[in-house]
Amino acid sequence: MGASAREQGDEIERAMEWLLRRETEPGNASLERDFQRWLAQSEANRDAYASVLATWAELGKLPAASPAGEQTTGRVVPLPVRKPHRGRWFAAAAVAVACVLFVAFPVLQKHLLADYTTGVAELREVVLPDGSVVDLDAGSAIAVDYGEGDRRITLLSGQAFFRVTRDTQRPFSVLAGDVSVVVTGTSFEVGKTASTVDVAVQSGSVEVLRNGKRLSDALTMGDRLVLDRNDKSVRPERTAPESIASWRSRRLVVVDSSFGDIVETLGRHLPGALVVADRSLNRQAITGVFDLTQPVDALRTLAASQKATVTEVTPYLLIVSRR
Repeated sequence: MGASAREQGDEIERAMEWLLRRETEPGNASLERDFQRWLAQSEANRDAYASVLATWAELGKLPAASPAGEQTTGRVVPLPVRKPHRGRWFAAAAVAVACVLFVAFPVLQKHLLADYTTGVAELREVVLPDGSVVDLDAGSAIAVDYGEGDRRITLLSGQAFFRVTRDTQRPFSVLAGDVSVVVTGTSFEVGKTASTVDVAVQSGSVEVLRNGKRLSDALTMGDRLVLDRNDKSVRPERTAPESIASWRSRRLVVVDSSFGDIVETLGRHLPGALVVADRSLNRQAITGVFDLTQPVDALRTLAASQKATVTEVTPYLLIVSRR
């Protein structure tokens, strides 16, 4: 029997960690021995690492294969070519590689684990095998795992709106980190940022759990639950049902959302990277409506509300900072 989607995800994430460590610490003999032991533990580990390297190569970050491969049981796993570094040049190169990998790993993870993704400013409607429909916001990704007894979706990044076909024999669940949303048939939104998971119900009812434990009574029409991923706090809210998943009409409606979460959402509609130079900005609570068809203008409006400015270093790098 094959590994579950969650097990495969764990193996992929571990393989990605090994790639990062080996790229930033070339020549570390102890690390290399540990890596070789991990590879030898199972074919699943070897397959996961090979998949990571292949996808990384497709993204243009590593060569598809080096002149020499690394022999493992029954297969050859290609490794990137390394050149020796010395002194400060080695340190600078290691830092540069670490930065590139840190920024690009979420992209790599999406390519490896996702069944459906969206790009910059792209919205997408996906019809699932049971007729349920998922609307994906820009920069979002989901993995689909349907079995005989359940229907599971993993929200890997971004946000999605679900219109679930009722099936009392097979519950429908959405996983976002350690949070799960369970329903049989309803319409609701789940959003995931670096700091929060947000669940809002447009019709029907849903149960929200963290690590299998219910966090509140069932949510019904107009209920919203905002879960902090850092301090594990839970904030219940009421919202207008018609404003849920407003991004489907290219509007972003926020009520007491953090500056950082809004910047992250706007960033999915912009090419390149957004950097908030002053971390204190990220904690500010904002209420407003932003036009996602003009994301740069929306970002400038957001920044101005907190007496901050947006500096365009290049079309692909915007920096938000205090005036």
